[in-house]
Amino acid sequence: MAVEVCSYRLTSRGRPVGSQTLSRSQRGRVAYLEARVQLQGSLGQGSLVQSSRAHAQRHVSQQFREETSLRGEQRQFDVRFDAQQGLVVAARGRSDRATMPYLRPYRDPLSMLEELRGAAARAWNDDAPLRIPLLGKDVVVQRASDVNAEGPWGSRPARAFHLHPGGSVVVVDLAPPHHILRLVQRLPDGVVEATLVRADVEERMRTLDAPAEEAAAPSRRRGRRRGRRRRSRRGKG
Repeated sequence: MAVEVCSYRLTSRGRPVGSQTLSRSQRGRVAYLEARVQLQGSLGQGSLVQSSRAHAQRHVSQQFREETSLRGEQRQFDVRFDAQQGLVVAARGRSDRATMPYLRPYRDPLSMLEELRGAAARAWNDDAPLRIPLLGKDVVVQRASDVNAEGPWGSRPARAFHLHPGGSVVVVDLAPPHHILRLVQRLPDGVVEATLVRADVEERMRTLDAPAEEAAAPSRRRGRRRGRRRRSRRGKG
């Protein structure tokens, strides 16, 4: 699968505080999304990895996973959205598990960003803000004025979206494939700004399905090798 990889520089109060990559690939109607964050400086040393599997057009989440390592603390969080069974299953670590009714077509933080990329490609009614259901809360998206975004890419016509609650701002390129040019987030420790510095296409990405696929591949290769050895012995006899 071709993988879109966007690399970002993270700054806070004008100082570098780390880096971030957003990756996307698609298999059929399923989009595989991943965010990797490396923090340094005033925000401390740490990392954050988020993975999402969602419907490629409707952006409804099927699974979301988050792994955090910050200030010596490691946390894992996994959510599965099973619309057919009518259940949402959330797990923290191996023992803390909870279920709740599947009431709405939930998004996750990464599929929500994908939905905003799609929103930059269509006409927008300023009087009708977009309401995106996340687990535990709704995010209300209001369009700001279209702008000429300045950055390492030069000057690009872009559309800005304000997210409430939280006050985050997402700036999306108006030209296909509608990359996120800038992402401003308000955190307890201050405001962090992610600025796109590079967009690439790669061959593979770790996805939520990858561990099982990678585990199966060596066994298939071993099976083929054993088969070839058996045939060669019979030929020699």
